Amino acid sequence: MKRIAFVLAILMAFSTFVMAGGQGAQGQAAHGGIVEIRAAYWGDTRRFDLYDNIIREFERLNPNVRVIREPSSFNDYFDRLPVQVAGGNAPDFMSMHPRFSADYIPRGAMENLDPFVANGTISLDGWSQTAIDTGKWEGRLYMMAMGITFSSGFINLGVFEELGVTPPAHNWSWDDARRIGIQVREAFDRQGRRDSFMLTDLSNDISFNNFRYFLRQRGREQYNADGTIGFTVQDLEDWFTMMQEFRQLGIIPDAATSTEFFGAVLENSLFARDRVLIQWVPVNQFWLYNTTFPNKRMGAIRQAGSAGNSHVGEFPEGAHYGIAARSSNERKHAAAQLINFWLNDDRSLVLYQLDQGVPANETVVQRAVIPILDSHQTVAVNFVNDLLRLSTPSPNPPAGSTEVALEHMNAAQQVAFGARTPAQAAREFYALAQQIIARNR
Repeated sequence: MKRIAFVLAILMAFSTFVMAGGQGAQGQAAHGGIVEIRAAYWGDTRRFDLYDNIIREFERLNPNVRVIREPSSFNDYFDRLPVQVAGGNAPDFMSMHPRFSADYIPRGAMENLDPFVANGTISLDGWSQTAIDTGKWEGRLYMMAMGITFSSGFINLGVFEELGVTPPAHNWSWDDARRIGIQVREAFDRQGRRDSFMLTDLSNDISFNNFRYFLRQRGREQYNADGTIGFTVQDLEDWFTMMQEFRQLGIIPDAATSTEFFGAVLENSLFARDRVLIQWVPVNQFWLYNTTFPNKRMGAIRQAGSAGNSHVGEFPEGAHYGIAARSSNERKHAAAQLINFWLNDDRSLVLYQLDQGVPANETVVQRAVIPILDSHQTVAVNFVNDLLRLSTPSPNPPAGSTEVALEHMNAAQQVAFGARTPAQAAREFYALAQQIIARNR
């Protein structure tokens, strides 16, 4: 309660005067009348309450704009959006995930934001070029990052200590993962805990981001900038082979256990039960994990294989906001005002904090956000800031990539259950992936 009161006090103080970066798009009357826009986003009840407070503050500062909220779950959002876009009824203020952006941007569903930057409605002051580039498509800005995050390993330091095993360092190689994984396996076996492991199954990933990191550590990409597949059959065979070896060594769970706990709620996960010691999670959730499991002593480390600056697999991750291309000019302007307020204004960001990652406006984060964060949130901010200096954006997946991702997961499961060898699964998947991408071009 004290923390909420402190944030509200700051909010009230900010409301009495204009902070830098907050007024650029504020106070511009939309031709003297009320402009009504629809804002759509995904999340849970806690997030919806948070976003409602941000929008209320925006409406207070912009009395000529009324925002119709359209919250939903992530799956419902992307089930509904294609129908809305096809019917010319997309929300004016759109949430977008890079995983699906190829289904919308090249098909003219999202507005180019460069004119709003040029006329001052949207400010990029305080944004790094890397953060800006995450929202670009073929050199044009179509999306603004909700926040920047990176995949990380949340590590149960307490159980490592109980086992007498030295945990992985922040920068660790795949050889380290194998070596330490064997030590953990032997320590668990001495305790009779055959159902516990060091890592989750990295191949059992619906977006196959872990494989994407593996590729970038080799100097390749999941997809090339032109939308073609950026890796070879051998790359995929090597990945499946390594995961199979980890499975056979007991470093990752067997196929049945991984399947049983796939999609489990956080409180029922293998990590929650101390049956997996490293969970792959966006680093902005470090606060959530520490508050959910206050009795666990945790740390955050880089992806395996990122052994120093010469093996950088990381790329900036996170969802974005954009504007529907078929909105009216007045609604587009109002939606751009909302984007600018949400992502650049102190009054918004002291509420928003790290909800979708570390806000990209580094100036406002330093001035207004960091002073009100706790130690767990500060870990996430430092993690993101360190990797922003090393990482580079990765090409967004092309149209058809969602279908490819599902086929990749199917191939990984076939290897896990012994239905295919790594070589067979790699060859079959690669041919199928090429067909899917070609069909959607």
